Amino acid sequence: MRSRNMQDAVIAEIVRRVRLVYEGESGRVDWNTIGDLRPEDTIDLETLGDEGASRETLKGLAIIKLNGGLGTTMGLSVPKSVIEVKPGLNFLEIMKLQVEHLRKTHSIETPLLFMNSFNTRDDTLAHPGIRSLNENCPGKLPADFLQNMAPRLLRDSLLPLGDGSQDSHWCPPGHGDVFLALFTTGLLDRLIENGYRVAFLSNGDNLGATADPNILRYFLSEGLEFASEVTPKTRADLKGGVLYRRRGPEGEVGPIELLETAQVPDEHLSDFQDVNRFAYFNINNLWVNLEALRERLRRGSLELSLIVNPKEVDGTPVLQLETAMGAAIGRFDRTRVIIVPRRRFAPVKNCADLLVRRSDAYTLESDYRLEMNPTRKLSEPVVILDDRFYKKLPDFEKRFLEAPSLVAASSFEVRGPVIFDRPVKISGQVCLENPDATDRLVSELSRDAFQDETIAFP
Repeated sequence: MRSRNMQDAVIAEIVRRVRLVYEGESGRVDWNTIGDLRPEDTIDLETLGDEGASRETLKGLAIIKLNGGLGTTMGLSVPKSVIEVKPGLNFLEIMKLQVEHLRKTHSIETPLLFMNSFNTRDDTLAHPGIRSLNENCPGKLPADFLQNMAPRLLRDSLLPLGDGSQDSHWCPPGHGDVFLALFTTGLLDRLIENGYRVAFLSNGDNLGATADPNILRYFLSEGLEFASEVTPKTRADLKGGVLYRRRGPEGEVGPIELLETAQVPDEHLSDFQDVNRFAYFNINNLWVNLEALRERLRRGSLELSLIVNPKEVDGTPVLQLETAMGAAIGRFDRTRVIIVPRRRFAPVKNCADLLVRRSDAYTLESDYRLEMNPTRKLSEPVVILDDRFYKKLPDFEKRFLEAPSLVAASSFEVRGPVIFDRPVKISGQVCLENPDATDRLVSELSRDAFQDETIAFP
């Protein structure tokens, strides 16, 4: 770590995590400590009014996007944010358009900062218009800052995987690192010195996560230090992290905490997924008071709860010790959980998600928010694509030459290799099946619409 010129605070945080595992920490919670949120912990966005925020208030806002992930699960070795979402527009371009619209509408210079990893920085900054994105902001802020690195550990000995000379010896330490990275790079100080009071943080692949002036106004009027957005769970969200109040051995109530799937004991997974117990899940849209964050970090590490992530590197079992940024809610006193509509959560984790976003089920609004089509009367369509033929983006692109219309679809499944060479409309529940391993054209079916049916190629 010294060879990589890592700062003392970063090294101390990594050593803390290793020590926890060495002392027997598994990253799993004691289920007896999982209590319920109190009524006063939550507020519904729909009750906050729609008067927005003043220009002076908006001038104090900075936007931070997590952009450290490669599209590896989709078969890519480039940042996921360069994948096209709508015709001619990828994630980076849409995020840029979103902040430019905010700037123009309110005559302000809101900074958009990307937290890149060592895997994504070069490609991101090389993208047209990104490097100079914040050059007119007060303080001439950079377009990005770099996430720290952590050594991968051998699973059996907890020693580093290698001597640190190769990229494979290192891993990202989880997006909980965003706060320490802001602090140790000096960017947190620069933001505060230039008049920024609040940061809105979200995942770069969630194009529904835009800076809502109503939330900002409420956040400041209530004197909050940290707020986390949640939205109602559906069947597709059972693995989403949840917020709870820590419960002590005598029933005493502790702070609000984040619980991720990886932290749940196996025997309590069904409890975790019970929508009657946990009706909402964390969507990783966070609001943070920058001065409160700096004051807390000056006192030492946030000591976020540990997530132990087992992996394999070239067949060698390793551990990646991570934290989640949403867990920071438990390190502040004045916090709130904000219940928001589903429209603020539109991520892309795989090619099925990408198909939904590319289709007419989602539209780009005038402010470049990606939202569900207002003509759609259903929840988000459930799309299932055969992993053998659609998991990797190059295979997906080869077969979806035309995105089907999904605005009237409740579910859409494709089994086997089908090339969508013409526009088709999907309504209700539809399954298209090709039992062979040879590609078939959807045009062979001589139809342009399918409704509530399963169709097999002859």
